[in-house]
Amino acid sequence: MKIRHIIAAATLLALPLFSAAQQEDEQRTIFQRPEGKECVDVGFEGSVTIGGGSVDGRATFNGGIEAGVIIGHGVELGLYGNGFVTTKEADKQLDNDKYQFDCITGGVFVKPIVGYRSPVHISFPIKFGVGDLSYSDDAWADYDDHYHYRSRYNREDHSIVFEVEPGARVEFNVVKNFHIALGVSYKFLMGHDLEYYDTKAQIISSDGLNSLFYGVTFSFGQF
Repeated sequence: MKIRHIIAAATLLALPLFSAAQQEDEQRTIFQRPEGKECVDVGFEGSVTIGGGSVDGRATFNGGIEAGVIIGHGVELGLYGNGFVTTKEADKQLDNDKYQFDCITGGVFVKPIVGYRSPVHISFPIKFGVGDLSYSDDAWADYDDHYHYRSRYNREDHSIVFEVEPGARVEFNVVKNFHIALGVSYKFLMGHDLEYYDTKAQIISSDGLNSLFYGVTFSFGQF
């Protein structure tokens, strides 16, 4: 066999290998989905939570909203807004008038998700936020000038508060874009210093508003 025939045959055999090597070394971009490989999925979720609990021994209504981005089905990052209001109870320091605690907070959350492929799975949200805490009678009657100076609705005091709230949820995949979850959480409220207007005495201890909450969460999105 002539030399040129050998070279030609070797070249033909080497071409597929050379082409494959080029493909392996081809540059991959952030948004490229390599053949046969799965990119990190990104979804989204919007949620509404309705629930309750007990704050300072008082029955409490709690509710909130969340909006987040789900990365790789395993963790969600987002923003939330939350609030609670307690039932009113007579306060001996205020002529037995009935007063309540109410609080509105907002911030960020992270939620690890375990077993998302299962129709029933679990997640562990934790929230970090800041807000406003009030102690008031929530009444809109006519008060004297002394009370109007404090607030339109007789707010005895209010305070900026910091919030950390870890929780756990059991989530049910009802349909592709709708989930329902049953959850519990423990809310830590820190930094408040509520005082009576006249005596400057402390209304509640620094850890007196830390409390357990429970609720049901309705979620819509691309999970």
